[in-house]
Amino acid sequence: MAAPFAADATEMSPEVLELLDQRIAELVDTVRGNNRRIEALNARIEDAKDELRALLEQRGANWSDEEGYARLVSDAVRRWYDTQALDRLVMSDPLRHGWLVDYRRETPVRGGVKVR
Repeated sequence: MAAPFAADATEMSPEVLELLDQRIAELVDTVRGNNRRIEALNARIEDAKDELRALLEQRGANWSDEEGYARLVSDAVRRWYDTQALDRLVMSDPLRHGWLVDYRRETPVRGGVKVR
């Protein structure tokens, strides 16, 4: 959906449209390039965290300095409730609160290394 203030491309001169297209292409290239750099940096960060995990496990303890810390974070399970189902339950049968476990969902959460 076009923005309400967007001009109709058919009303623009070819020169203006070409300038817009050039700037759009530049910005798209910038975003794509930065996304590639972010992906590369994220891969380097993950590699460093993998090595940190191994070192912290060898050390047998967390590590800290004046700026923060590096610590192992355990794997966990994330739980949540289907809020729509709970809303329907509360409205249709408020005495049934003890059965909330019927609506619990679980998702494994991968542990990692936290660095601050």
